[in-house]
Amino acid sequence: MSRTITWLVAGALLTLSACTSGREGREDPKRLLTDYISRSFAVRTVEDRRELLDFLTGDAKARLAAWSDEQFKQAFVETRKQFIKLRIQEVKNTSASEASITYELTFLDQTKGQDARVTNKKLAQLRQDQGRWFIAEVRNIKELVEYRNEMSLP
Repeated sequence: MSRTITWLVAGALLTLSACTSGREGREDPKRLLTDYISRSFAVRTVEDRRELLDFLTGDAKARLAAWSDEQFKQAFVETRKQFIKLRIQEVKNTSASEASITYELTFLDQTKGQDARVTNKKLAQLRQDQGRWFIAEVRNIKELVEYRNEMSLP
C-alpha cells in the first residue's frame, strides 16, 4: 500500500514537473530545484543521467558527468529511496545571477533500515546563465534518521 502511494506521489510530482519544466520553469530557481528533485526520484535508467545533467552547471555537473554508469545506477536507479516531501525554507538572491536555497528533503530509505525516514537539510547554490537557472552546488547541512517502532534501552 505505501509503495503504491509513493508511486502516486512521485507520478504527481513528475507530472507537475513536466508541465512546468522548459523555459518557464528555468526562470525561477525554486521551481528549477523542485523539478530537479522530482526528476531525480523518478530516474529509471542510466540514460536518464542526461536529463539530470541539464539541470546542473560547474562542479555539480562535472561530478555527475564523471560518474561511471555503475555509480549512477547504484545512486539513482537501484536506490531504495521513496520521496515523501520537499520543504523550501529560504530563498536568498545573493546577486542578480546567483541564489541560495535552504530546503529539507524527506524520504524513506530502506538501506538504512525498514521504514527508516530520512530528513536532509540542504543548501543549494544556483546560478543563472542566459536567463536560465542551474544548480551549481548542493551541500548537506544536517541529516535526521527516524525509525518506526524503534526500541531503545535507557
